[in-house]
Amino acid sequence: MRSVMVYSVAVAVLLLVVAVSEAQIHPDIIEDAHLDSIGLLRKYGYPAEEHIIETDDGYLLGVHRCPGSPLSPPAPGKPVVLLQHGMLSSSADYILMGPDTSLAYMLADAGYDVWMGNARGNRYSRRHRFRSNTTQTFWDFSWHEVGSIDIPNMIDYILVRTGQQSLQYVGHSQGTTAYWVMMSQHPYYNRRIKSMHALAPAAYMHNTRSPYVLFLATFLYTTDLMLQMMGTWWFEPTNEMDIQGGLQNCHDGAPFQAMCSINTFLIAGFNTEEVNSTMLPVIHAHSPAGASTMQMIHHAQTIRSRIFRQYDHGPMNMVRYGQLTPPVYNLANVQAPTLLYHSTNDWLAAPADVELLYRELPNVVKRYLVPLPAFNHLDFVWAINVRSLLYNELLADLRAYV
Repeated sequence: MRSVMVYSVAVAVLLLVVAVSEAQIHPDIIEDAHLDSIGLLRKYGYPAEEHIIETDDGYLLGVHRCPGSPLSPPAPGKPVVLLQHGMLSSSADYILMGPDTSLAYMLADAGYDVWMGNARGNRYSRRHRFRSNTTQTFWDFSWHEVGSIDIPNMIDYILVRTGQQSLQYVGHSQGTTAYWVMMSQHPYYNRRIKSMHALAPAAYMHNTRSPYVLFLATFLYTTDLMLQMMGTWWFEPTNEMDIQGGLQNCHDGAPFQAMCSINTFLIAGFNTEEVNSTMLPVIHAHSPAGASTMQMIHHAQTIRSRIFRQYDHGPMNMVRYGQLTPPVYNLANVQAPTLLYHSTNDWLAAPADVELLYRELPNVVKRYLVPLPAFNHLDFVWAINVRSLLYNELLADLRAYV
């Protein structure tokens, strides 16, 4: 009886702490932390649709659409743009900072029919026609499958749905990696892309400065073996406990708010002046959004090998590929007009690696260096001044290829 009373008191105290903490937070922050991508769009007055696309191998992808805005109502024949997120992210990357900052709102206001992909394995795409997402077979994929299967299937669906012949593609980080994979494997899709706009373009990564990623690459085989032994095949998306932790610890006035951005900095590069601290609870509520461990391991393999190639299955390469080493991606197949947007302080898409990629891509029509030396990898989606530093340039470039 005494233990029950103690437990009840502890729960009551915890609820009181949460209530007191949330009382100090703006209601919009609390609400935005709990809303999904569709809910965020609708909250701010933008039409939103979720489309479930079944891939050729049975994954059910939640693809989000914003067909218009209060300034540009939905209408047939609008130019179509597909936004594809990066590693451990989702469509929320292009929405969660709100109408004054996020790219999806800006493009919808400018008259675009905006579609946002969600790669297999993230919070919006964790279902399969036959497989359970708690089994290893569900998670047997890297970003190779995202690029060779998910993105082409999304494009096919979107073009049929909109009646268009082609669209424009904007990818961030792994969203660009998947694009290079798609074109390498299926060069036919060059006909379906008016222009490709690569934010923090990622292919080669051996000049990365991220301590986390370097650690993984250094101890790749040990980590891979340990994950296999533990049966850890995926990274979980944030849950309600994570959301509450972010609200309590990351809100304005919280004593540990500064710590909330440290992990992000250690992954992407330091840039304190562009961090919107008020929005940290919302960012932490939506990210990470989930992924397979093979996606991260594939990046680590690329760092170690210094070759942009398919997943290395070790002794199983001969079974999978009919050769001892993984096939190299053919970047010469990327023929559609390509525009690269990069930054000096990007620890994941380092300048030297972007330069190497640039030399191998056959049709780069523009390179844009963000005019802020401290601009980092995640500033491409979350920076305070990302519109003036990047998106205005991006929008002008998109209009040039409509």
